[in-house]
Amino acid sequence: MKCRHCTEFERRNLWKCPKCQAEMKGGIVFVTGITGSGVGDCLKNVTRAAEEDGLPVKYHDVGQLMKKHAEEDDPDVRWEKILDADEKALRHLRALAFQKIAFSIQTEPETLHLVDLHLSFRWRAYLMKGFEPHVLGNFAPHVRCFICIIEDLSKIHERLEQTTWGDRQILELLIWRDEELFLTDLFANACGRVSCYAVAASEPPEIIKNIIWHPEIKKVYLSFPITAIKEDTEAQLKIKAFRDRIRDFLVVFDPYASKDYDETYRREELRHLRKQVGEATEDRDYRFIDQADAIVVFYPKKVSSKGVDAEMNHARRTGKPIYLYCPEDPGGGPFAVPPSDFKSDVEEFVTLLKQKLS
Repeated sequence: MKCRHCTEFERRNLWKCPKCQAEMKGGIVFVTGITGSGVGDCLKNVTRAAEEDGLPVKYHDVGQLMKKHAEEDDPDVRWEKILDADEKALRHLRALAFQKIAFSIQTEPETLHLVDLHLSFRWRAYLMKGFEPHVLGNFAPHVRCFICIIEDLSKIHERLEQTTWGDRQILELLIWRDEELFLTDLFANACGRVSCYAVAASEPPEIIKNIIWHPEIKKVYLSFPITAIKEDTEAQLKIKAFRDRIRDFLVVFDPYASKDYDETYRREELRHLRKQVGEATEDRDYRFIDQADAIVVFYPKKVSSKGVDAEMNHARRTGKPIYLYCPEDPGGGPFAVPPSDFKSDVEEFVTLLKQKLS
């Protein structure tokens, strides 16, 4: 974004000019996700939450804009099979859609524009382009950040099964979802110093709202034991209550907002993909740590957790502070990595987080 007061050029998702501190309004946030991820529903909820706070926002669905132009040109068009159309026709429809978005941005420069789009498709056995890279040239100066919505594979599968996409293989969806996130990173990098976030579809809309409109709020990854307490309802409730409490002043990435790996134990069609899903889940959780400012580790009781140990190790390797709560002293216990700070009292732990991260 370019500050109107001092012409300082800044592409990160900041709401104030880093040079003169003038408020910088408007801009674009590109939000991606593969078909069936529920991106539209997520963004409609974010739009509603922003409007309730009096924030100027406009939602653009590239697919719906393309559909409108296609139907105006040919009322009998079979939109559900549009990806079978000639690539030249698809490029034309995309160009028309982005012309409309560009005009909206030009006429409403102080409005935040949420753009819902797909970067890729696996309609056939090969990867298809969903976005024209050269389009970025016109939008790059206005981009605040990119966000990729990560939905559970089983939910994507069930949604697509009810459409002309049909019964897609889970492994195909896993690969496609990873490709979409990879491409989102590439496009964010192509725009310069633009942040790129992965956000689980089941997270509350306040997560995305705060990422966009309140980048000054610190972001944390919440790490906690899962397998060791899967039968302990009380411990699970303690984790949820703590998570909701610190969301009053932090953006919290919750690993349990996505339950792909759990589904490999419950669904027969996922069981043989446990290795692939497990590796993807591990990589996704590390991604959440990388996009956070710190890792907050919460043990409702003293148990062993290889997953938490691995996440603490990753945080240490990447230089992220580690804040640990456990009702017992971790000395000599199951903790493989020494934390930056430790508390055994919940109230003291919340106070610590406010002091360190607010």
